[in-house]
Amino acid sequence: MKVYVRKQQNYDQQQVDAAVAEMLDALGVGEDLKPDLRVLVKPNLLQARAPETAATTHPAVLLAVCRYVKTHGVKRIVVADSPGGLYNAAQLRKTYTACGLNVLTECAELNEDTSSREKNGFTLLTPVLESDYIINCCKLKTHGLAVMTAGVKNLFGCIPGLKKPEVHCVRSTADSFAEYLVKLCETVRPAVTVLDAVECMEGNGPGGGTVKHGGYLMASRSPYHLDEVAAGFMGIRPNICPVWRAAKKAGKLDEAVEPAGDELIPAEPPFALPDAITRQGKKFSFMNIFRRACARSATHPVVLTEKCLGCGKCAESCPRHLITIVDRKAHMQRKGCIACYCCQEMCPAHAIEARR
Repeated sequence: MKVYVRKQQNYDQQQVDAAVAEMLDALGVGEDLKPDLRVLVKPNLLQARAPETAATTHPAVLLAVCRYVKTHGVKRIVVADSPGGLYNAAQLRKTYTACGLNVLTECAELNEDTSSREKNGFTLLTPVLESDYIINCCKLKTHGLAVMTAGVKNLFGCIPGLKKPEVHCVRSTADSFAEYLVKLCETVRPAVTVLDAVECMEGNGPGGGTVKHGGYLMASRSPYHLDEVAAGFMGIRPNICPVWRAAKKAGKLDEAVEPAGDELIPAEPPFALPDAITRQGKKFSFMNIFRRACARSATHPVVLTEKCLGCGKCAESCPRHLITIVDRKAHMQRKGCIACYCCQEMCPAHAIEARR
């Protein structure tokens, strides 16, 4: 399976346009595109965050993809995602503005349809279900539960708003959640995946980490193989990633990776992993095997009161509703916590950390 790599040191629009066009041409995407296709561009819009925070797909990459699709005669291009938290038109407009996506209106429609429907047991955004062709535009980041997020994990944004915490309740272990993501990927079936790894996130990703320069764009017809290559670039052994293990078990990685384009040089130093991963102790110790079997974690989230803004984003995203806001500070109940780290992911103040 071909994974195309292109060196890209910055977000200069002209350079990014050329790099994206080169990759998509090499993968034969232009041959797929027809004027009457309804094309969906699926970014990572975790939160209403500025592009320079590296929490979301950079608008330069999205604009390059949309321009490429438009130059091939496609008349209907929709950009759609469900950020964390409430899913309504007002929140979407706020997110688009903060993430710098208003530039996309030159050639695409920013979705404000917040309806959803069922398919194969998944509740999916209506624009996803109504599209004929999906281009998955993800961001390379570390992740407190999934270790890393790129192509496959990005499709979780096809689940609307607060339905996502419900999934975490049912799929309360990392491996169970990863199996869900692989099945979701097979339902959504993106035609091609483009990875923004120019500026990435390390540490307590996907929302509370720090920016790390990557210097690459990548693309593949297979989000599974792209994730495998991206993990290697990050300095992460793929087998510690629950999504990789689930994809391997499902037979999605039986075909060998075929590198193409520029040489991919692994990050040095490797990406720093989230505290939730590094503080778990020996992965295959008796206690960790017990915790995984019983849906318990060796670490749990803790509120740093001095940093807490009392905004309520953590309480809103908690699958078990264990967080309350008292006197403008978040208070977390330890009993019942499934350590999904949705609270840490959504905290704008970086006021939640993992502790053993």
